[in-house]
Amino acid sequence: MKDKEQTISSEISEIKDAVKSQNHKIDRITEKINDEIRQQKDAISKHIEEAEKDRDRKMQEIRYIGVEFEPTDVKKGEEEVNTALKAGFEPIRDFQTPKGIVMVLGLWGDRKRTN
Repeated sequence: MKDKEQTISSEISEIKDAVKSQNHKIDRITEKINDEIRQQKDAISKHIEEAEKDRDRKMQEIRYIGVEFEPTDVKKGEEEVNTALKAGFEPIRDFQTPKGIVMVLGLWGDRKRTN
């Protein structure tokens, strides 16, 4: 009877150790999942902030600037584009033409501002 009790006690001890081991594994997995959730939450929050900033912007002005690839005309187009960029215009799109490109530039402002 005493041997049977020792065997049962030993088996219970083994089961407790196995459960503790599994709990440690579960804790590590849970930490990894929580870290991944935190990272995804941060990424989503950043995306939402950027979208809100974009929503607060409105286009104030648009310019179409032709840049011809003729050696005598290319410098004039470059200067026009560079001047617009320095003034705060941002490239939106460009279209290839038989003679060069047409740059579409937009000047953005704060939607909340009333100027």
